[in-house]
Amino acid sequence: MLRISALSFAATLAVVGIAFAATPPPSVVVKLDPQNGSKIAGNATITHVAMEPPVVDVTIVLDGVFIPENEYPAGVYRGTCAKMGTTPEYRLKPVIGGRSNTRVKPTAMKPGPYLVAVFNTAGTHTMSCGALPMVHHVK
Repeated sequence: MLRISALSFAATLAVVGIAFAATPPPSVVVKLDPQNGSKIAGNATITHVAMEPPVVDVTIVLDGVFIPENEYPAGVYRGTCAKMGTTPEYRLKPVIGGRSNTRVKPTAMKPGPYLVAVFNTAGTHTMSCGALPMVHHVK
């Protein structure tokens, strides 16, 4: 039976993994758009490393004017870029020099939507944000 559910790391692995058990599924690229007057955009790439247990690498690459040696907090949140949850479902390594790479072992998550967000150095305002796409869930 098919139904629509929000893409979470766990759903990405479980859903796509069922269909492609012998072959790792392709990477998912999430466009990160500037937020709150920021001019910083970029991409977050979610790459499947292992299916059992599920493991993904989340790589963030930002473009724009930022101070390369500063640390910009990042995470995966429930909600939308306009209204996200207050605590991350997954904390990602801070973006330093425009890049971050975090290995995540996803667990079952609540229904979405979900997003990837990068914050200012104080962690008070989002600089870049992108919604995780929807997928079909096979049960």
